[in-house]
Amino acid sequence: MKLLQTILIVFISLSAFGQKVTYNHGIDSTDVETKEVMMLFESYLASNPQKKATNSFWNSKEQQQHKSYDFLESEFQPSLYMGFPAHVLSIKFNNGICQIKVQYSYCKEDGSPYVLAIVNYIAKKKNGVFKLYNSLTINKKSWNCTTVGIVDFYYPKYHTFDYQKAQKLNNFINEICDNFGVQPKPFEYYLARDYDEIQKLKGIDYYIGMGGQSIPTGKASDDKVYCGGLGEYYPHEVFHVQLDENFPNKHFWVSEGIATLLGGSRGKSLDWHIKRVTNYLQEHREIDLSNMLKLINLDSETSYHYALGGLIAKKIMDKGGWGLLKEFMSSGTTDEDYYNAIKKYLGVHKSELNEYMRIELHNESKK
Repeated sequence: MKLLQTILIVFISLSAFGQKVTYNHGIDSTDVETKEVMMLFESYLASNPQKKATNSFWNSKEQQQHKSYDFLESEFQPSLYMGFPAHVLSIKFNNGICQIKVQYSYCKEDGSPYVLAIVNYIAKKKNGVFKLYNSLTINKKSWNCTTVGIVDFYYPKYHTFDYQKAQKLNNFINEICDNFGVQPKPFEYYLARDYDEIQKLKGIDYYIGMGGQSIPTGKASDDKVYCGGLGEYYPHEVFHVQLDENFPNKHFWVSEGIATLLGGSRGKSLDWHIKRVTNYLQEHREIDLSNMLKLINLDSETSYHYALGGLIAKKIMDKGGWGLLKEFMSSGTTDEDYYNAIKKYLGVHKSELNEYMRIELHNESKK
């Protein structure tokens, strides 16, 4: 929560100034191709890439294949391109491929640096003109790839592929898509022991929040799932890839809650998250669950939208099965819509949620 608030404050303070670009002293701007790449990168940042519109500075192939063609853009909220000054650390050519290493950061009032991320772009010539590419497009060629069902699994050379878990994931996909009435879609699934390995593959050398204890972590993005620590079976993020775009009229807590109900989160079941949150809430009676949507992360291992959102999803499924759960997925995007859905499906008014949720959490945690 504090990290998000900090990023948003920085965004508000920087966005008015645009995205300034500077260069490391070692970059030779007198070299013709280096200068072309510099102009390409500056032009791209000036084109408001966060809008995800057709962009003449990005290669057409990736734009045709992916709605969100710049895989780095959505790594941070509201966007990587939220206004942080961009400092180009290096521009390096190797066998017709140019790597652009960029640091997004600013200097705080006390003189210390605030680094959001250090990322890498690729530039290659197409018909004599440089275009930008994702680092992932190049880097993934160094990993192994095994296709099982509709999933292309990418993994490091050291990993021994688990076909049983891969098939289990495909079975999960078929089940949820059948129950929600959607067509399963093929996607790419990137896995490694540690999530930072995947970030490196994507072209991210550093990102704010990097480091600390390594726990199972995942992320869904359009037609890709990134998974650290759980191998071939990370159903929570796969749920998002398969279902979210089919139900645009849903609240964030609805999607996260159902994904946790059906696939757990961070390698733990919904029951585990409920017990952890229940124990915390028993020690903090001052927390008012009638305003639970204002609650974010509890700690590094769970979030309220997993446990509380998952519990709401479970109660709705217990009452009306898959049909009611599917209806819940189209119950509206606003906080008011979410509270109204709870009232509609469970008969619980917002003012009654604190007592209701604490009772249900206690009951579930004892099972």
